[in-house]
Amino acid sequence: RLILRQWRDSDLDGFAAMMSHRDVARFLTADGRPLDRTAAWRQMALYAGHWPLKGYGLFVLEEKETGAFVGRAGCWQPEGWYGFEIGWGLDPRVWGKGYATEAARAAANWAFVTFNLERVVSVIHVDNERSKGVARRMGMSRGVRTIHAGMPHDVWFVTRARFVPRL
Repeated sequence: RLILRQWRDSDLDGFAAMMSHRDVARFLTADGRPLDRTAAWRQMALYAGHWPLKGYGLFVLEEKETGAFVGRAGCWQPEGWYGFEIGWGLDPRVWGKGYATEAARAAANWAFVTFNLERVVSVIHVDNERSKGVARRMGMSRGVRTIHAGMPHDVWFVTRARFVPRL
């Protein structure tokens, strides 16, 4: 149902709209506040720039049926991070369709196969029930609690052996 692809300049409209939504920004921005278009562009450029630096990154999620931007998901490990992370964030218009689980599973499967990893993590705000559900469906377990961007987060993890790659 989804196409996972590289970032394009034309993704800014969809990404900026997603990141301006209070319920999305609550868990995906450093201060929990919505991003304006300029800040969304900077974050989009950060995600696109992770690819040439690391050889992996967050994909754009495009809905096959409509061609619409519906979110981002993929692999993430900036300097000093908690491990090789599988991350996701979706536009509220598509919440409840299972896209987050679908995209996160595809990204984790790609990471396990491509990089021969034994474990991946997801850093999830303690109040983000939707993301905890995605993590559980992937076979993840809650690990250590940490403070990220001044807010409590749990570092969820799954090993290659426990990963659930299918819906």
